[in-house]
Amino acid sequence: MTLADQPAFPELQSSASGQGQPSVMRIEASSPLPSWPLALMITAYPLWFLLGVSGFMWVATAAIMLIFLVQRRDVVAPKGMFLYGIFLVGVLGSAFSIDTVPRLAGYSLRVGYYVSAGIMLLYCLNGGRGVDVWRIARAFTYWWLATIAGGYLAFFLGEFTYLSPMGYLLPASLKANELVKTMVTPGFADIQSIVGFPVPRPKAPFSYTNSWGAMLGLLTPFGLMAASDARVGISQKLARVGLLLSVVPGVVSLNRGLWLSLGLGLLYAGFRFGLSGKTKLLGQMFIGGLVLSVILIFSPLNDLVSARVNNESPSDATRSSLILGAIEGASERPVFGWGAPRPNPNPKHPPIGTHGQLWSLSFSHGLVGLIGYMGAMFSFLFWARKQVTRVGVWAHTVILIGIIQTPFYLQVPHQLFTIFAAVAIAIRLQQDPTGTNEELVVS
Repeated sequence: MTLADQPAFPELQSSASGQGQPSVMRIEASSPLPSWPLALMITAYPLWFLLGVSGFMWVATAAIMLIFLVQRRDVVAPKGMFLYGIFLVGVLGSAFSIDTVPRLAGYSLRVGYYVSAGIMLLYCLNGGRGVDVWRIARAFTYWWLATIAGGYLAFFLGEFTYLSPMGYLLPASLKANELVKTMVTPGFADIQSIVGFPVPRPKAPFSYTNSWGAMLGLLTPFGLMAASDARVGISQKLARVGLLLSVVPGVVSLNRGLWLSLGLGLLYAGFRFGLSGKTKLLGQMFIGGLVLSVILIFSPLNDLVSARVNNESPSDATRSSLILGAIEGASERPVFGWGAPRPNPNPKHPPIGTHGQLWSLSFSHGLVGLIGYMGAMFSFLFWARKQVTRVGVWAHTVILIGIIQTPFYLQVPHQLFTIFAAVAIAIRLQQDPTGTNEELVVS
């Protein structure tokens, strides 16, 4: 069944029959789903990163969620899930282009991520009181705090890496895949000189600096949820301190995609709050922007921002060549694509199909995958647009930030799970702004 586009519960009554009967059918929630699988997946994520199993826990914890879901009498899916199903068809159809064992390993893992993210979305949407919106927001706020901590560890640990316990267990054939190898050898920073001098770009608790930047952009609205609503269950003072502390690693990361997507997301949220008359919150955001501007202007961070914005780095040319390579490859196999990234003709450049979700989907999964994925994202953005609460607006902002990031960053696994959690929060708060809903309305 598909979630109806309804605002809050007071508007759900209809007098068409003259007796005030509901115009839609309500499905009473079965016993609430347990929250511990979500905590195992998200709150415990930093531990899985250190153990080198973070890339595999998504699938393992989603399998647990699936066991609970199939025991439910009714499971409700959001509008847009059909398009996500079309995307999965594109992903599965691209399997016919897989031609080596290492590529099969990476492909299988990505399929697991995409399916698992869909399962987590359904789990968070149908969680009832057991997995309410506040538990979801709290788990991802903890992850946001861990991301900020990882940003500061980059300054102290630099390029330190180690072979994790999982790395010792995997056979050499699997570790031959670059994606798998990176996951089982955790690191904290990449020292790069893209602005003319070495800078420790954070990446923990993720595998790549771009992943860290993308995730800080997507997770910051969760920090803002905690800062603006005590029901999230995290100290509002702690959340506000976290917002301030995130500035330094956020700038040092040199991730222009982070700056652009988060900046546009904050402007959008401010616009929504202004329209709804939340002038006090708008004023707080304005003051926060002034504080950020002062920090950037009167600190050494200003030099980093100026250098990154004004200096053309070799990474720009590399990224452009990867985009062109992905477009050319997609034109050769337009329906289902190549299934997985392919070596770059320039051995000094990363494989084609590894930069930017938009280009990766075009190359690896063709038009079927691209249309299904982007269609689902825009559908979720549209159907969850009617937000009347602060937390709901911030959740909707996460979806928008995710769409903005598609040309710059890949979105598996971490980003996609984060976006889908925001989809679940936004839809549930759109149905019931109090966040206490134990039942979902279906058409």
